Amino acid sequence: LGLNLLVGYTGLTSFGHSAWFGIGAYAAALAQKHWFDGQIAIPILLSMAFVAVLSSVAGALILRRRGVYFSLLTLALAALTYAIAFRWTEVTGGEDGLGGLKRGSFGPADFDNALVYYALVALIGLGVLYALLRVVRSPFGHVLVAIRENQLRATFQGYPVELYKLAVFVLSAVVTGLAGALLGFQNYLVSAEAVSVILSGELLAMVVIGGMHHLLGPALGVLFYILFRELFSMWTAHWLLWFGLVFVGFVLYSPGGLV
Repeated sequence: LGLNLLVGYTGLTSFGHSAWFGIGAYAAALAQKHWFDGQIAIPILLSMAFVAVLSSVAGALILRRRGVYFSLLTLALAALTYAIAFRWTEVTGGEDGLGGLKRGSFGPADFDNALVYYALVALIGLGVLYALLRVVRSPFGHVLVAIRENQLRATFQGYPVELYKLAVFVLSAVVTGLAGALLGFQNYLVSAEAVSVILSGELLAMVVIGGMHHLLGPALGVLFYILFRELFSMWTAHWLLWFGLVFVGFVLYSPGGLV
C-alpha cells in the first residue's frame, strides 16, 4: 500500500523500498532492546518517526532526479542500506540479525498469543487502509494523480510539485517502515534480508500484479504472491520461474492487474 502511493498514484517507480521496510524494523528493534524493554507501542512509534526524518533527508536528495535516474537512486539506497545492515555487526547483529525481541502486552491482551497479535496487525492494517483511502480521495491525492499524468501541467497550475512529491515519499516510507516493524515483532527477529534488493523487487511485483492505480490493488497482489509462493514452492523448487512467466503475462495482457 505504501509503495503504491509512489508508483501507482504519483508515477515514481521506486526499486529500493525495502530500505524503509528494514530501517523501520531495525529502528523498532533497537528502541526496544536499548530503551523500552518489553514494550511494543513506543518502539513502533519511534521507528515511524525515525523513518520520517530519514526519508525526508533522502527524499530531498533523490527527488532531484526524475524517471530512471530516480529509480536507480532508490536502488542504490537499498543496496547501501543492505550493506550497512549486513556489515555493522555491533548495531544490527550482522549476519545473525537482531533477535530476542518481545511483543509485550497491553492490559489483558498478550501479544505473544498468535491470534491476539494477528488481531493487532489486522486493526493497524485496516487503520492504515482507511487513512490512505482518505489521502488518495483528498485534494492532496488528486494533485498526486495530476503529477503522475502531467507534471509540467501541474507545475503550470501553480502546485508546488516538489513539495508534494517529498510529502508522498515520506508518507510512503513511513507506511512501509511500520510494516517492517510489525514483521520484526512477528518473527521476534530482524535480519538484513528485510532490506535486501530482492525484497524491493517482490514489493514492486505485488503492486504491479494487484493493480497500481487502485488502492486495494497491492493488497490483492500481496495475497496472490504469498499464496503462489507457498503453493508452488511445495510443488516445485523452480516456482520463481513460473512466477516470472505469470508476471510477464500480467504486464503484457493485464496491465491493470488483478483489480
